[in-house]
Amino acid sequence: MVSPTDPTGDVVRAYLAGDSLRSIAAAANLGSYQTLRLLSSRIADRGEMERSRSLRRRCFSTAEVLQKEKLLVGQLQDSGKARSNIPKILAALGTSVDIDIAVELLRDPERLFADTPTLDRAGPGPLTDKFSLLYVTGHLRGVEPDYKFALAAMPVSEISELRGLLQPGLHHGQIAEILAMIETTAQAIRAGHVRGISYSDYVDMAELISLRLGESADASGLWPLPAKDVRRRLGQGFWDLALGVAGLKLPRSADRFSPADYLEAAKSFQSSFRNDGHFGSPKDVASYDSWLIAETAARRDRPSVVAIRRHFGTWESVIGAAMPPEVEDEFDGIVDMYKAENSLEEGWARAGELVSEVLANMPWNSFLSIQYGDNAEGRMQPYAQASPSADGVWCEIVSEEYLPADQWPIRTEDLIRDGWSAPDSDVPNWHKEGVPPIEAGHQILEGLRDGRFCDDPTKLRWHAGEFPDGPGPDGGVTLGDALSGVVQTLRNAS
Repeated sequence: MVSPTDPTGDVVRAYLAGDSLRSIAAAANLGSYQTLRLLSSRIADRGEMERSRSLRRRCFSTAEVLQKEKLLVGQLQDSGKARSNIPKILAALGTSVDIDIAVELLRDPERLFADTPTLDRAGPGPLTDKFSLLYVTGHLRGVEPDYKFALAAMPVSEISELRGLLQPGLHHGQIAEILAMIETTAQAIRAGHVRGISYSDYVDMAELISLRLGESADASGLWPLPAKDVRRRLGQGFWDLALGVAGLKLPRSADRFSPADYLEAAKSFQSSFRNDGHFGSPKDVASYDSWLIAETAARRDRPSVVAIRRHFGTWESVIGAAMPPEVEDEFDGIVDMYKAENSLEEGWARAGELVSEVLANMPWNSFLSIQYGDNAEGRMQPYAQASPSADGVWCEIVSEEYLPADQWPIRTEDLIRDGWSAPDSDVPNWHKEGVPPIEAGHQILEGLRDGRFCDDPTKLRWHAGEFPDGPGPDGGVTLGDALSGVVQTLRNAS
């Protein structure tokens, strides 16, 4: 249950657990758009992926339960029972059902029961989908095909299946290159040298390869297979699941979608409202989240309500709202301004996720140093530090004693508003105690941003132990690296 007194942490936890935006807002006594803005300040790459996994698990299992109770659901509906009450009635009758998700799915029962999620077996099978994914990934990552290795390693049955798929116009050299690239890429993945590919990169590389082979990427029965087909069949609607079948990992949550996916999601959402309006007014952001839950149950992955607003800049752009004539000419500029603000907001949210992740995995009574800037200007700059324990995280932000206001500005009223305790004889810095690890990174960075005028999240760097020396590696810094003392930043985090 969300606590209405200080809802931020509970709102985020409920969202990550897969609760509907509508129920989260109601429990927190907030408006749906206010809830979205709060979530946007905290949700980035890791949160998006956790939310997606939670929703899938809950939507798939709930849809299965409702399918089994289809007859009873119909009888209750015919008897005049409100759809929103049917899940509670099912639970009272002994059915184990996720009430929150069931309420959302039963907003449009006809859609639910028509969209029974099943693995699409039409067209080439999952093995050839996997081959296509491996082949395109190999080209994108610059894998050199090893013809002798592939000939010795690839089973004859797989070679025969792939040859049956490839268009007759390909000559023997092209077929040999395809087979060698697939098997060599698979070996590189097993060795840990190749990790993943975004949906957009697959689309672009597949089109380029098809053109090199002298064919149109949009024609049917060609090679490589279209990304949308690989996602639908191999991943059962989800790009990260398709990657997992091939031993690959999704680089970032946003890599599940191409720009075209955002446009398609917006148009499909608008169309659902025009056709039936089951999910509520499109002006209410909670309606999109309800629609997304129904889409997830039908195994159609869609950008989250947080992600789609960031992508389009404003909610008016998501729903295609007409602008008043007096602001129509300026609207594009307004949207660009909001997109820039959204990008900055996402940067802070992602940094907060990364710092929170490090704190959640650090040994108790160790500490994390967080610094803003690199001292290139030769002056002291803001810093913070945190130490996890059984009671939560102890957090500090540098005070005026160690970084005077005439050297770097401070806004004490914002720190007090956000629950920071002022320096005293025992603790010379601004401080908080007992902060949950999932919240600690965000609260520390918000303190630096609002209280000590740190405006660029890319200038943050954090390091387990003493204050970091130097900018750290250019890339590939994992959670394990950060825990062992390597400097991590937004730019180099992996």
